[in-house]
Amino acid sequence: MPIRGIIFDLDGTLLDTLGDIAAAVNAGRRAMGLPEWPVSDIKQWIGEGMPTLCQRALIDAPHVPVEQMLPIVSEYYAAHRLDQAAPYPGIPELLDALTARGIPMAILSNKPHVHTLPMAQAVFAKWSFVAIEGYRLEEFRKPDPRGALQIAATMQAAPADVALVGDSDTDMRTAVNAGMVPVGATWGYRSRDVILAAGARHLIDTPAEILDLLDT
Repeated sequence: MPIRGIIFDLDGTLLDTLGDIAAAVNAGRRAMGLPEWPVSDIKQWIGEGMPTLCQRALIDAPHVPVEQMLPIVSEYYAAHRLDQAAPYPGIPELLDALTARGIPMAILSNKPHVHTLPMAQAVFAKWSFVAIEGYRLEEFRKPDPRGALQIAATMQAAPADVALVGDSDTDMRTAVNAGMVPVGATWGYRSRDVILAAGARHLIDTPAEILDLLDT
């Protein structure tokens, strides 16, 4: 069945944001008097929203309330979120090609909306998205399918005709829950095995491979 719309995750799919996220987490750790985590550890905690990220970053410090660290991390990230962030190789060319084909595109992230929207608008201003949605309500956080389903309705596409492209098990579960096509991006923050186990129907190693799926 042809794909008539594409919903992208942001972190680890469109944008490599690991460096800035890790810097923000470690800024929060320093403020709490804690040692920094290696970036490799923080990489495994990305994808389920900033509160969950901070909670995981305090696994060795249960005496520190996550509510105390979260605003520090968010404030630091707001000031530095585009210091290192950049589109993955091939993403601009992919967005050009999808635009030329008239394929509706959207962004659905578990990153707080206060960060998701301005970042997407700054980096991807050249392209048109029917929706750019980040984390606003806990009950709508991926893998809850409602955000994805609302975007499909905006696209005027049946869920089965929409691909959800992401790099994490959370993204794949969201796609499955929404009845969409789960497409796993292997260049992000999770392994191929994790993405497959979560329900990926397709794995892609480069952004351009999405174009091969449009008519399959």
